[in-house]
Amino acid sequence: MKYISILFGKLAIILTKLLNKKGTNLPGVVSKKINKNILSKFNIKGTVIAVTGSSGKGSITSLISNTLIKLNEDVIHNTYGSNLDTGIISLFLKHCDLKGNINSKYIVLEVDERYTKYIFKDTKPKYVLINNLSRDQPPRNMHFDFVFDAINKNITKDMHLIINKDDPYLRKFITNNKVTYYGIEDTKYSYKESLFKNLNITRCPLCNSKLNYKHYFFETLGNYSCTKCNFKRGDVEYKLTDLNFDNLTMIINNKYKVNFGFDMLFSVYNVLGAYTLLSQLNIKKSEIANTISSLETNKKIFNKYKFNNRSVFVLNNKNENATTFNQSMLYINRDNNLKTIVIGWKEISRRYKYDDISWLYDIDFNLMNNIDKVICVGVHKYTIANRIKYAGIDEDKILVFDTLNDSYSAIKDSNGNIYAVVNFDYVEPFNALIGGN
Repeated sequence: MKYISILFGKLAIILTKLLNKKGTNLPGVVSKKINKNILSKFNIKGTVIAVTGSSGKGSITSLISNTLIKLNEDVIHNTYGSNLDTGIISLFLKHCDLKGNINSKYIVLEVDERYTKYIFKDTKPKYVLINNLSRDQPPRNMHFDFVFDAINKNITKDMHLIINKDDPYLRKFITNNKVTYYGIEDTKYSYKESLFKNLNITRCPLCNSKLNYKHYFFETLGNYSCTKCNFKRGDVEYKLTDLNFDNLTMIINNKYKVNFGFDMLFSVYNVLGAYTLLSQLNIKKSEIANTISSLETNKKIFNKYKFNNRSVFVLNNKNENATTFNQSMLYINRDNNLKTIVIGWKEISRRYKYDDISWLYDIDFNLMNNIDKVICVGVHKYTIANRIKYAGIDEDKILVFDTLNDSYSAIKDSNGNIYAVVNFDYVEPFNALIGGN
């Protein structure tokens, strides 16, 4: 059955190529239909690196994979974000021989949090990076405690964990595993008082007492300590010691300079996490820093250009995850100039039909400042507009449109810098409409 499953899976790969389908998990679906245990039948000879968490998985795995490729290493990676078991089976089918042997030196996997129970036991990753956990996709993931349990019970003692120590919630991964932590030191962009009201964690995960902060970086990420027990952030092995958004540079451990693609905090954490993991692979740290600095920016995640002599910023936000939107709110807040903001999407999720919008009320839209217009677009335009009104924005400044094309005149006639806070399904249409690259 193993060989038949692999053969038919490879035939499905040929079919998807003929149909010009990228990122499809069809070969994995076909192969798993024939042999439900096919993922366990591959003979993986290289080092498996897994990245999971609520957001940033795709960006971090791309940074790791592209760095290794530039360093002439043999790497396979689920590039198009097919991060369920069938997507990873499809990746393996593409790169294995008919006996199921995978000879690549590194296997870099973006892994959906809920699918760690299927993927970890069969792929046996040596390294597992967890960048964050937050309220994400509520109808599917319920509460982030549920997601934590889904990951935690599938971590085995031989896995080397790479964890963002700035997140107190991630400290719940207290195990006998080898753990390497990364984090940010105090910079000119950190702040003393919390800017966000709807937080994932405000109390110590050990004794449930209130957490105090010397400074915040974003939401509950920062330098924290418990008011009663000895729980605290403490030191980290890989630390960002200097950050400059103006020239897009960071310094790691007071020594290694890295250029990064765009001046948003999640980009900094993604780069720092990738750098930390790559540093475990016996690669010179200077080579890692120089190679990451040379990588091209993914303009599908962040883009900026000019439109009628106005600055345009396109911020790709993951729907059903207030944390990604709050990153955009913090970014917008740094600009004190007049601005117009476009918010919208075509759909909430491609995985289910529930039009859950509860996460909208975890977004601190009140951080938007100096507003000329807020333009709400798409199937939930009125819901978005209502939420923006509750955030204290003058309703005369809020406009609603069915489609991006319908909103063009309003965008053109508005004033100030333009920020498009959109889901991935509106990124390319917005760029085509406004004239980006």
